[in-house]
Amino acid sequence: MHILVIDDEQYVADTLVMVLEQSGLEATAAYDADSALKKAESFQPTVVISDVIMPGTNGIEVCQQIHARFPNCHIFLFSGQAATNDLVREAYARGVTWELLAKPIEPEDLLAKLAALPENSQA
Repeated sequence: MHILVIDDEQYVADTLVMVLEQSGLEATAAYDADSALKKAESFQPTVVISDVIMPGTNGIEVCQQIHARFPNCHIFLFSGQAATNDLVREAYARGVTWELLAKPIEPEDLLAKLAALPENSQA
């Protein structure tokens, strides 16, 4: 499983990567949309965990671009901001069906969700 974590809060992204790696998973972090798209091309993620509210391109938009390139990639969105509701509602109206997780993410809950993914998310 190749997991790409996207969050403009570097500490959050790096902490999630550390938790995932300590659990034996391969993970890398990106801190904005541009670097996320570049890392996705080289890393070829099977799972993306992305913050929704970020400066510039938001997490939903960057995940749509990644998902278009890697259609079997499983997407988790997460946010701790109230502004997320409108963005997620708009995305759902456009057919996005990714799961929304609340910040802060409990490591045990995240690992359980990853473990429950279908086999095609394994790499």
